[in-house]
Amino acid sequence: MADGTLDLNALLTATEAAEYAGVSVNVIVNWRNRGHLPIATHPRTGEPIRDKQGRPRYRLLDVAKAENATKQRGEQMARQLRRAA
Repeated sequence: MADGTLDLNALLTATEAAEYAGVSVNVIVNWRNRGHLPIATHPRTGEPIRDKQGRPRYRLLDVAKAENATKQRGEQMARQLRRAA
C-alpha cells in the first residue's frame, strides 16, 4: 500500500507468494498439498479464488502463517537434534 502497510488480505499468485516467503514455487505447492497453505476463498460463497487460467490465489496472511509455522517446525527439530546429540 502507499503508506507502507501491508494488506494482509491481498491475493497472491504462487510466484508472488514464493517471493514474499523467500521460497520456491514448489514449496508453496507443497505447503498447499500438505494443508499448511489454504487457497483463498470468496468470503460470501466459500468458493476457491482462482485467476482466469484457473490457478489458485493465496492470501498474504495465510502465506505469512505458513512461513512462520514452517520456521517454527524447523527450529523445534533443530532443538530436538541438539538434545539428542
